[in-house]
Amino acid sequence: MEEKVEKVKVHTRAVEKSSPLYLIREKELEINTKLLKAKKEVEVLIQKAREEAVKIKEKAVAEAHKEIQKIREKELSKARDEAEKIQKEAVKQAGKIRQKTKGRREAVEFLLKEVLS
Repeated sequence: MEEKVEKVKVHTRAVEKSSPLYLIREKELEINTKLLKAKKEVEVLIQKAREEAVKIKEKAVAEAHKEIQKIREKELSKARDEAEKIQKEAVKQAGKIRQKTKGRREAVEFLLKEVLS
């Protein structure tokens, strides 16, 4: 009797496995498995891309800061040079004015002494 039951079970499994419904379920499971695997792979790729984007952004920001610092130093140097030129020119002009007004000053000093004495 057990032998017959076992034969019926084997036959039932064989029939079930060859039925279109069983084959469709098997294919669905296979496709869902592939889909989940692909989804996980895509998630990993997206995470890697995000990490790479963060690295690229950090590198770009660092390079921008370096470039800004270079430009700042260059412009500060230009400004210092210009300020030095202006100062030297002002000293020259003040000297020239002193020379031009030397005689007038001496005259004013002389007049002040005469008036005040």
